[in-house]
Amino acid sequence: MRWPDLKYLRPVGRGAVWALGLVVAVILINVLAIRLLGDVQAWSNWLRDHTLGLWLWRLCLYAALLYGWRWMRARLLQREPDATARLRRAECAGVAALVLLEVSNALSGPEAT
Repeated sequence: MRWPDLKYLRPVGRGAVWALGLVVAVILINVLAIRLLGDVQAWSNWLRDHTLGLWLWRLCLYAALLYGWRWMRARLLQREPDATARLRRAECAGVAALVLLEVSNALSGPEAT
């Protein structure tokens, strides 16, 4: 019996650990905020009252993401010059996902934030 090639298992595992860590962090932040503010309604009101600041924070995160992406893209194209089409698809998918996320946030209104 031959063992399967496990060279891709490490990056997948690392990505899964990162994703799980982010989910746990988000849950902990929400639980902590609810405890500090008293109840879910107070947390919801706080989020609604700070919608503009949170939107500006997301814009700053998107700018940092764009800067990092440009840096990584340049390094990848130096290493693999024929990866332009793959990168273009990834860029379009990423931009579409972020636009859909922000449009969904805007259409749901401040009550749902």
